[in-house]
Amino acid sequence: MIPLAVRDAWIRASRIEDEDDHPETLVDQQAHDRIVRYALVGICLILLLMALSLAKSIAVPLTAGLIFGLVLGPLVDWLIRLGVPQSAAAGLVVSVGVMIMVVIIGIFAAPFAIWSDQLPRILGALRMRFSDLVAVAQRVEGVAKDLTVAPAGPTVSVDSGSSWLSLAMTSSAAAGGVLIFVATIYFYLATRRHIKARALTLCFGSSARRSAGQFLADVESKLAAYFAVVTAINLGMGLIATLIAWRAGLPFPPFWGLLAFILNYIAFVGPVIMTGLLLGAILIDNAGTWWSVWPAIAYFVVHLIEGNVVTPVLVGRRLTLSPFLVFVSFVFWLWLWGPVGAILSVPLLLLVALSFEAAGAYRKLEAGEAVVAPEQPFSADAIAARIASP
Repeated sequence: MIPLAVRDAWIRASRIEDEDDHPETLVDQQAHDRIVRYALVGICLILLLMALSLAKSIAVPLTAGLIFGLVLGPLVDWLIRLGVPQSAAAGLVVSVGVMIMVVIIGIFAAPFAIWSDQLPRILGALRMRFSDLVAVAQRVEGVAKDLTVAPAGPTVSVDSGSSWLSLAMTSSAAAGGVLIFVATIYFYLATRRHIKARALTLCFGSSARRSAGQFLADVESKLAAYFAVVTAINLGMGLIATLIAWRAGLPFPPFWGLLAFILNYIAFVGPVIMTGLLLGAILIDNAGTWWSVWPAIAYFVVHLIEGNVVTPVLVGRRLTLSPFLVFVSFVFWLWLWGPVGAILSVPLLLLVALSFEAAGAYRKLEAGEAVVAPEQPFSADAIAARIASP
């Protein structure tokens, strides 16, 4: 009889020889399914990016409206607990927001028009002050043009039509985008409970429904908390910019405060643009003195303190995102959707981070591990019960 150890060694050796003769058997069915799954996910992501790029005029206001709807969701819940019907609460929130925007536009329309006319002078003052850098940039641009191979054959230029027609088409597109944005916010806030209920019915098993309910709660609560903190910080930056503009003697200082408030939502580039515009406005009347540029320097120093000290402390560890990921998200959405995409880059990145966090919690729940859930204003069971209630 063959000893048991010798027989097991012979069986293992024969299996290794079979695998060497047939290398395709090294990839088992599970690994093959995982590769196919990842390939399908990659293809779907590419198709989604193409769709978002082609449908930019519709996708941008829809996405912005959905994000603002998620932010305003807790406010609608508060009104509902006070006895206001859901549709009426959504209409009240949207109406108040639209009226605030109309009042702001009415107040700042005149100074915006005045400073828009002054924009060429501001850019001219900056170009004059930094003439050496402009000359270097022009020289580099000229070298780049020389290295570019011109296409063969004659070129044909087509007149796109009257400038008034282009302005009318641009205005119509902007008005349509604003209408889609406002309508998206209202309809989401008015039907958010039904949307959540339908989303939970698509989940199989109590653990999946619990994870989905916790994810929906995290999205609304954390986005609302993030926007509340960031808006408060931007209001403070706007107030500081107003005081700096008033001390520097610039006309209509509240305009500069509003501009700083809006531009501070754009990561990295917004404060730099604000500093440049403030510097150019100062150089219009004080082109010969370097001491006169103190307002721009003061604002930039305040921004450095705000971005590196105030915001991380107030936002907190759980809502703090990696600066590298913020930068990558900013560049990607700026490339895909332009300035509006740059404003939406951080909220979209926060949504992705919350999605990964929810997926990790669901895997731990499926594995039977204890998941320590963060403190939330609404628990998953309370959300599920509230969604299921008529």
